[in-house]
Amino acid sequence: MDKNAKQLKAAKERQEEAALNRVLCWIAGGAVLEFLLLLLNRYYSHYTVAQIELRVALGSAVKILAVAALACAAAGAFWWNNTRKNQKRGTLPGILTLFLAGVSISCFATWLFDTAGLRLMYLGVPCVIVLVMIYYLYQHEFFLVACVSALVVLAGALLCRKAQAGDGTVEFRGKKIRVFAKDANYALLYLSAAIALVVLAAAALGVMTVILRAVMVAWLLIMAVYYTMKLM
Repeated sequence: MDKNAKQLKAAKERQEEAALNRVLCWIAGGAVLEFLLLLLNRYYSHYTVAQIELRVALGSAVKILAVAALACAAAGAFWWNNTRKNQKRGTLPGILTLFLAGVSISCFATWLFDTAGLRLMYLGVPCVIVLVMIYYLYQHEFFLVACVSALVVLAGALLCRKAQAGDGTVEFRGKKIRVFAKDANYALLYLSAAIALVVLAAAALGVMTVILRAVMVAWLLIMAVYYTMKLM
């Protein structure tokens, strides 16, 4: 192996190591944020009569933390930008900025949308981590495909939720449009969305494509049998 080939190999190894370190930082930060969100959900969404005062206090704390974390994230972004301009390692300011931004977004979502916003955040954090893993460890085309797929699945799940609340109909420009039958099985629709997201995450983690295809084909066959039986 000549000198140029060795240098290219060493440079590639350094890039891979840097990408892996970034992914590990995202996973660690995401795990901490997810733990905090689940802990908040325990006392914010599922409180008893004796815990009403705690629930009110958490509501006030969420509002304060939303603004405070946003201000700290802005300061961290300024620090991170200056560090990069000076050609220094910006790992610490970058981690702090992104983590505080995640905390602020989570608090604002909880503040504005109450328990629905909190639920969206603790479900969304793992999805963001998976997309980050795809971005750093795979080609960017795969990242784009993953983002589009995740958005389609989430949009479908939101449509199902809205239709379920409207007895199978959604309102558009003042008119009710029937999307599903009144006896639609929404549990299966949500389960299908969850399976699609799990398959997408498994693909990001390197699970064999043959296995994932087998899972999707098996699920489609199960759905075909189920809906065929409903026609009888």
